[in-house]
Amino acid sequence: MIARQLPLKQTEQRLDVLIAHGRELCLIELKVTKFKEEYIQQVSEYREELIKLQKEGKLIEAPLRSFLLVTEFDSKDKELCDLDNIELVQYKPIEVLNSYFQNLSTTATFLKIKPRDYGVFSLGLINRTLKVLSTGVTSQIEIAKIIGLAKGSVHNHIIISKEFGLVRERNRQYFLTDLGDKYIASSEDEKLSGNILSFEQSEMLKKFIAEDPFYSSTVFGIYSIVESAFVLSRNSYPIDFKELVKIFSVISGNTSTWRAKKSQNTATYTFLNYAIDLGLLGKIGQQVVITPAGFRFILMLQLHKSIEMIESLSI
Repeated sequence: MIARQLPLKQTEQRLDVLIAHGRELCLIELKVTKFKEEYIQQVSEYREELIKLQKEGKLIEAPLRSFLLVTEFDSKDKELCDLDNIELVQYKPIEVLNSYFQNLSTTATFLKIKPRDYGVFSLGLINRTLKVLSTGVTSQIEIAKIIGLAKGSVHNHIIISKEFGLVRERNRQYFLTDLGDKYIASSEDEKLSGNILSFEQSEMLKKFIAEDPFYSSTVFGIYSIVESAFVLSRNSYPIDFKELVKIFSVISGNTSTWRAKKSQNTATYTFLNYAIDLGLLGKIGQQVVITPAGFRFILMLQLHKSIEMIESLSI
């Protein structure tokens, strides 16, 4: 790629694409309409100006090929282009855009990440597992014995913890990260049950989500439930839980995954509980509200989400 939307002084227009291919330069003009004769003149003028730039030493010397891409043409149109040494190509814009999306999704995580429901209904439930890890125990089986839970439950607690950057895994052994150490230390400041987040823990997790909303499926799920509530609040408030279930499935990208009504309800309840644990949302009966902290959180999320998406698109 040499240039995209290259401004040309003589024609006062912009050439769509100029690329180097082997020993040749390729002038490419893209149209999202069917062929028109006026396009021949336009491409010819672009080519003349590029040749002029080559003669002035402002563009590398190389054979120049001209391509005109349109959505539809007939044999007569091709003959006209052949007379002017322009290669006429038919293409489908939807296929180009789909290819762009597929390529982008391999590097832009925000396009593919989706919340997953691990069956942990409250964020505070991970505390017991993390506290045992802080004593030096690293095996899931040993942790399960100490706290009296099934190994599967401990496994799910560890997954959630990893998705918040609190735990790292090495050779099927689990250790607290630096953030995990801070998280456990902060629980000592509050005389609360081990299954309830302290104020410091809540603030720590909110900051983590706001700064990187696409870090993991759990983090993205909390972002999505708050975003869903915010979108609905602009239509009616308080928010009806049934409406939240519908839009959360859409915003989270799980309409094809959570097909059963039960799956939709369970997942929505789970991530709503997480948002309530963090003081972002509240639930009264079948109505959901956004807390003052939740509205501030949304503004922070919008900022960091935009930065993350822009950085992904610039790859």
